[in-house]
Amino acid sequence: MLPRVPVLLLWQVKAALFAAGCFCKLSQDFSYITLQVLAGLAISPTSEAQVIMAAIKTFSKLDCKLAVVRRVHEVGKQMVLGNLEDVFKAEILFALSRLASKSIVLFGDQVALLLSFLGHESSLPMRIMVLKSLCFMFHRNTFYLPGASTVFGALLQLVDDEDFPLDCKRYAFRILQKILCVKDPSIRHINPSELSKLALAAKRFLHCSSWEMQYNALEILLDIFFCFLKETKPHQTIGTLESPSFSYTGYPGISNNMLSTHEETSEDEKSLNKILTAIVDNIISLANELANCRSKVLVSCELQKYRALFSLMLKLVSGYPSAASAALDKVRCLMKELARINASHYSGVAAVNCVKSSVAPEQFRASYDTVEPAAGSIDASCMETDTDKAKLASTEFCSKNNSSVVHDLIICTLKFANACHDMCHKTSGSSCSLHHSIKGLTECVQQNASQYCSTYEFFHLIMCAHISWSTCKIRDGNKGSGDSNEHPKIFFTPAWIAHELCALRMAKVLTRKQSYWEAYRSAMYCCHEGLWFTASFVFRKVSAAFESGTFGFWFKSLLLFAAGELEMKLLLFPSAISKLVGELNTEVDLHEDLYSVETDVESTLAGSLELHGCQEKITGICERICLANDVLSSNASSDREFFFQRWFISLRASFLKILTDVLGILNAHSSAPKDISHHESSSVAIENNQVLLALTNCSLRLSDLAKSYDLLAASHGDMDHESFTTVARLAFMCSLLSFCTAFSVDVSNVPGSSDPCTLPERFSHESILQDLHQRVDRNDSQVVSQLRQFISVSSYELDSVHFSTRMNMSGILEKDSYSLFKFAVASLFRARADAKGVTTGVDALHHLHRGMQLLSSILRRLMELPFMLPRHFFSVRPCLGAELFMFDSNPANKNRISVPRGFQLSLTLCLQWKRVLERTPIRIAKLYCILATSPSSPLHIAGTRSKQFEMRRTTSEMAVLHAKLLQHIKSGGLRKASHKENSHTELVTAFACFKPAGSGQGFSDCLLDVSSFPRGEYQIAWQACCVDENGRCFSLLPLNDGAVFSVQ
Repeated sequence: MLPRVPVLLLWQVKAALFAAGCFCKLSQDFSYITLQVLAGLAISPTSEAQVIMAAIKTFSKLDCKLAVVRRVHEVGKQMVLGNLEDVFKAEILFALSRLASKSIVLFGDQVALLLSFLGHESSLPMRIMVLKSLCFMFHRNTFYLPGASTVFGALLQLVDDEDFPLDCKRYAFRILQKILCVKDPSIRHINPSELSKLALAAKRFLHCSSWEMQYNALEILLDIFFCFLKETKPHQTIGTLESPSFSYTGYPGISNNMLSTHEETSEDEKSLNKILTAIVDNIISLANELANCRSKVLVSCELQKYRALFSLMLKLVSGYPSAASAALDKVRCLMKELARINASHYSGVAAVNCVKSSVAPEQFRASYDTVEPAAGSIDASCMETDTDKAKLASTEFCSKNNSSVVHDLIICTLKFANACHDMCHKTSGSSCSLHHSIKGLTECVQQNASQYCSTYEFFHLIMCAHISWSTCKIRDGNKGSGDSNEHPKIFFTPAWIAHELCALRMAKVLTRKQSYWEAYRSAMYCCHEGLWFTASFVFRKVSAAFESGTFGFWFKSLLLFAAGELEMKLLLFPSAISKLVGELNTEVDLHEDLYSVETDVESTLAGSLELHGCQEKITGICERICLANDVLSSNASSDREFFFQRWFISLRASFLKILTDVLGILNAHSSAPKDISHHESSSVAIENNQVLLALTNCSLRLSDLAKSYDLLAASHGDMDHESFTTVARLAFMCSLLSFCTAFSVDVSNVPGSSDPCTLPERFSHESILQDLHQRVDRNDSQVVSQLRQFISVSSYELDSVHFSTRMNMSGILEKDSYSLFKFAVASLFRARADAKGVTTGVDALHHLHRGMQLLSSILRRLMELPFMLPRHFFSVRPCLGAELFMFDSNPANKNRISVPRGFQLSLTLCLQWKRVLERTPIRIAKLYCILATSPSSPLHIAGTRSKQFEMRRTTSEMAVLHAKLLQHIKSGGLRKASHKENSHTELVTAFACFKPAGSGQGFSDCLLDVSSFPRGEYQIAWQACCVDENGRCFSLLPLNDGAVFSVQ
């Protein structure tokens, strides 16, 4: 059709060009032909302007091969340097920029071509299009540019050009800001003098008429500030907290270590104060404009600007935590100004309790380039929206449909303060300074805007202040006692009681005012912090008020779980109940010093009970927690509802069952051996073997539980970073306890009976050690060295596989958990060294008793650490999963799968990724699947199989298959052949790889070696995972059962 352009209608030409562009993505030869036609259309004197524009836009679609892209770029460059009109040249430049942005080879050439048209000799439209093209290229990726300084200098001259339009300078600022944010320090070739010139230029635009220009200028100044900071510590590298699902990263080149140790100079402080003052001035200016604004459209637009400025301030804090205190001091001044504006414009507005949050604190998200509210696609969970928030909120003010705009600004300001604290309280030495700043802010709210004291945001702020104060106090006490650890034993004290009292005071205020939505959110916070008394109190109130509601079962389940965890906590500190109940019956005044709560530590610890007599109580707690799970299961319309919650609760119940068994073993052998001289060596060996076998089984169950937590994290790719850290810590603690249980009574190096204990076939000390070793910080050479000495295993074997979740060490609780780990390893290492001198059975019995005492001590310390719910627990959403459909490759077997005895089974597979979670950012590149079956487990009765994943199905099998699948992917993922395990299980496995279509569906085939199977029917177990475009791996839960096949 294209050669007949003169006789075609315009829409026919555009349709032909569109079709040609689509075909060019598939065929290299067709791309060359199309390129020749497009070039002819563009330079033909008979072509209409619209036809030429359509042809030029098709250039960017010719990208099927690198050779084609290069040829298109050469032809396009010749056309630009030819005699075409500027309007067509500009479009060709943009089309070539789209192509070059996908190629490292052409990136630099295209930038050089664009810069050649940036001079004054070019027309203004051409220069504007050059800037748009550069902005597009640098927005997508920034590749290595030897001439980066040239680009920087050219754009800097353009910014200083007074004749250049202000709106167009915004593009130049965006490009400059992108260059400043380059991740690789080797790319940046910017002279400090040019940075100073850019800073002066940015300052000039802080007071211009365009708000967008003001914001860009603030971004530039902030990035320049970070650049100068980086120059002061050039040896420091970026500090990144990573997980298989998601990663959190501070500002490029600025590590937490650097920021915490950087000595602030007066120039640093002056620059920091100027930037903060400029941001706050803009916020106050916007607040005054919003207070006088009556247009809903304009209000929405201005609110976005307001949040953007806070995000900019949070970016400053994320890259420079030392600025947190100064930022919070500025926020306190801002709060006073907002209260003044609110009083002058809305003096008739009563206290607002029916709150509609503008942006959640967790929606402030840091990235390499900016800190901004999370994408709109990350919606609130259905539980947060479907629990009928209007009913949960205070009925007193629900008649007010629209609260004041300033009210939203104040709530957003409080959210920023909370996000600022949550981001920085993990940084060394920041807690004490944060405490004073947050305390001042809370006092400011109480004095100037007391109606906001009954909001969740204020509750969170009070808890931030109290926890910072408590942490600072404990750290100072430890320093006074000579403990030099960075975060020493914060959670190994009953400081949680003081936190509970503080939270309870605030929760009583919220429930007394019937602010149930705010109280519910406060209870969620308490669950995240392990404050189970306050959580139980709130859930009991909410459950009673909404028992007959749609989600009454949800509140009932939360109440049962929280009550169980509270009872678990009080097993260790029984005297704490009197303090908590006493506080419950005390009236609270909002104007009291809410965050200053003292508690008698000594009296609390004095009432603690021994663990050995708690088996029955823990069994009752476990039954209550299982009942919480049953409540969710009975109200779920399908197995996919409340999936994460039910899985998580079941893992907790499994841990408590194992804990009960371990305590039972310790209780049965807790007493010191009597009449040791009369013990025969055989009786000593029998007792050793009994204890060893019992604890070995518990160790194996704990190891499986740790892997189940790993699988839980890998199966929820939408999990936030904090939730992943919580789950990873639980996996680490299970692995640690498994190690301690296995090695505390290990008598392999102690003389004993000639008839050693027969351990479970699946158990090995090497695998237990390897699992813990994979989760350990490799920078801690001392503890790694100690671990390697427990068993004669090579470093290669210990490091050969790493699929477990590694606990992040940024949080205080994680540091305390790691402190317990180091204590346990050192203690077991000393006990093992002492046991080398044992030569008699009597001494072996003493060694056994000492090991159980040590295990009891470690277990007690582990239970003192708070159990916390991950934030993801309250995000009720469908799970990521897949359905696998298996078909016999033999056309004769259409309705069944069968194979003659002695032959391999050939299967055709269809894997459908069930994208029930529309909010996920995962973009699947490949799908992998493992199929497994065993001749030792035939089906005796063949019946109808469930098409949905059963919650009661054991996760140990899933964890084993998941580990094998990851090992297969790591080895290259190319093997489809069947594989027989060399173990007692006789497990037969096969692997398949799928390339998903746009719908998430893929096809493959595999051979399952069942040639050794006897006649009968067998079921195929399977597990799948996906790898996204960034190489991250996520497990896909099996949403249907594997097929049944028969061997004839």
